[in-house]
Amino acid sequence: MAKKEFDAGQGSGVSLDNIEKPTGTPSSGTLSPTDFLGKKYFDIGEKYFSGDGGKVDFARAAANYAQSAKLGYIPAVFSLGVCYIRGFGVKPDQQRAYELITQAAEAGSIDAQFTLGHFYFEGSVVERDYAKAAQIFYDAATKGHPGGMNDLGYCYQRGLGVEKDDEEAFNLFSAAAERGFAAAQNNVGDCYNFGRGVKADPEKAFLYYYRAAQAGYDAAANNLGMCYLNGHGVKADFEQAVHWFEESGKMGNPIAIANLGFCHETGRGVEKSAEDAVKLYTISADAECAPGQYNLAKCCRDGNGIKEDKERAFSLFKRSADNGFPMAYGELSICYRDGIGTKPDETLAKKYKELAAEAGYPIE
Repeated sequence: MAKKEFDAGQGSGVSLDNIEKPTGTPSSGTLSPTDFLGKKYFDIGEKYFSGDGGKVDFARAAANYAQSAKLGYIPAVFSLGVCYIRGFGVKPDQQRAYELITQAAEAGSIDAQFTLGHFYFEGSVVERDYAKAAQIFYDAATKGHPGGMNDLGYCYQRGLGVEKDDEEAFNLFSAAAERGFAAAQNNVGDCYNFGRGVKADPEKAFLYYYRAAQAGYDAAANNLGMCYLNGHGVKADFEQAVHWFEESGKMGNPIAIANLGFCHETGRGVEKSAEDAVKLYTISADAECAPGQYNLAKCCRDGNGIKEDKERAFSLFKRSADNGFPMAYGELSICYRDGIGTKPDETLAKKYKELAAEAGYPIE
């Protein structure tokens, strides 16, 4: 079984970074001349955004959305807002995004109404208000919006803005998953994996991770790799584990890159190479991924695949601990206790020893 530092449950939280444009051109009905022109610019923007018939060009997509938005075409107003959220073809600007999303929401766009909830959830531009975010997600969910169902489920799972209720979270995730929402499929997988709101079932966890991974959801691809690595819900297959970690890593998932490094370090599904592991851990660590920082720290401490560097090891353990990685607490305690890469400090050694014990990773 793989080391516990690589947790198989990388969930899907609520984040503006997860906001996506709805695919396809909305039904237009009877259009006025102004709406007709607005739709024309919007359709051109959609082609540049998707690369339909040519190369993807976010700058031209955003420019055409802007022309359409000036004419008051609401789908374009929302799409331009998403561009400002994600920095697609324009410089990221949360204030401008909020203004556009609000305009589209007030005009009745359910996607925009749902997206407003993310601003309140994150405290981006507006003051953070979990209760208001949950209410917005609820309103979207009652209108059949799968993102609203998924994010309301997350609120219930974490007790944010609503009373914590794992069963309700599972039901909401399941409803969104049935509508093909990949993040929700991954979350249902987590529920079955860890027994949250439903009886644990590794085989069903694997199935939901697989569905979401096939849809291109990076966290699910990483979780699927963990299932193959640990033989959890499926027969262990290290080569398949490497494949899914690579797929997730290509999508920019730093946890998967750290897991891929672990495979290289231990020779699971790939030729053993500490040097290649260090390269992958470094990429993950530079992305502020706590598991990558932790494992790179161990390599620096032990001179495994890289020149021994106690000071760097300490710094990486500290960054990993600051990012909430529980296994780093114990290592950091030892560093402070024995003066590894830093000056001895009994007070801090005791503090991190206690944190490690509380997290379930006690040290001698």
